[in-house]
Amino acid sequence: MCKIFKIMIMVSVFLSCVSTSSQVNAQNYHGGYSKNSTQKPKDKAARPVPKVFSSQTSSVQQGLKLDAIYNNLYVSLWLYAGVNFVHQKKLSAKMRPEKFQLTRYTKEFSGDMTKAMDNLNNGYNDMLADIENAEKQYIEIKEGITAADHEKLDALWKEKITEFTSKAKTYFKLQHHFLNTYRKLVNFILKQSGSYTYKSNEKQVYFYKFGGYKFYGQSIDSLRMTSFKQRKLLRENAPAGVNANFK
Repeated sequence: MCKIFKIMIMVSVFLSCVSTSSQVNAQNYHGGYSKNSTQKPKDKAARPVPKVFSSQTSSVQQGLKLDAIYNNLYVSLWLYAGVNFVHQKKLSAKMRPEKFQLTRYTKEFSGDMTKAMDNLNNGYNDMLADIENAEKQYIEIKEGITAADHEKLDALWKEKITEFTSKAKTYFKLQHHFLNTYRKLVNFILKQSGSYTYKSNEKQVYFYKFGGYKFYGQSIDSLRMTSFKQRKLLRENAPAGVNANFK
């Protein structure tokens, strides 16, 4: 999939996070450089693709290809994150205080939880496939780079891929933590067997059993903090061609 198309999908996904809770299917992307990519007028305000590799080799054009491949790995991570955030929003909506006006049941949560976990697993596997594909493209592109630069580029490529892989795994671990925390919260609520009440004048839910409200509140805070950490990681590693100020 070309870079331009990739970014268009990513923007659509993030708009969905803000404006709708409708389901979005994950897209598998294997980032790369395409000679036939449709060229559109450049946004002069947009950040350029960092010259991570092209600045370290005399084979500038080949180095630019590597820059694009590396940047697209981060774009790919943003795409997967965008779909995760759609799931997060849908799950979080079920924990709003007004939802506790009625007794909660397993089926109310199970379907969306399963979809969110499947999306996490698929996204993680697709991300690993993207990294593997980038490694293959590096080997191919390196053939067009002067031999004198191979040792330096090999070391730099290994360093940057290791760095990206670590950040990507950190992101997905946070998503797993979000879903695991949510699952524990759901189990807790179901075990309460209706031992809670919703006060419409305060728009708050209260639990009758000791410690119930504390666990509920701490769990909600944990979900919010986990999502915040994910977004912070993405903003700090925003690739060229995306708006880092998403909500």
